Amino acid sequence: MSGLDWNAEATLHERDDHGSEMQYNFSVLKKAPLRELVAEVAAMDASQRARLVIDVAGGKSLNVGEILELAAKEGLR
Repeated sequence: MSGLDWNAEATLHERDDHGSEMQYNFSVLKKAPLRELVAEVAAMDASQRARLVIDVAGGKSLNVGEILELAAKEGLR
């Protein structure tokens, strides 16, 4: 396992692409355990997940590349 708490509370956000290069507005889509959100994002097609980020309790944020890497390591894809 990756060292992350797969049962930790996590939040799935979607980025609003109308922001600048450095600053975006994010909308909360869903709150659930990390494992559930990683599996859900990994099951989406590339266009659906392009603007998604997962924030994990404790201050860690995962971008799409990190989400897919975790999903592959844990067999969630």
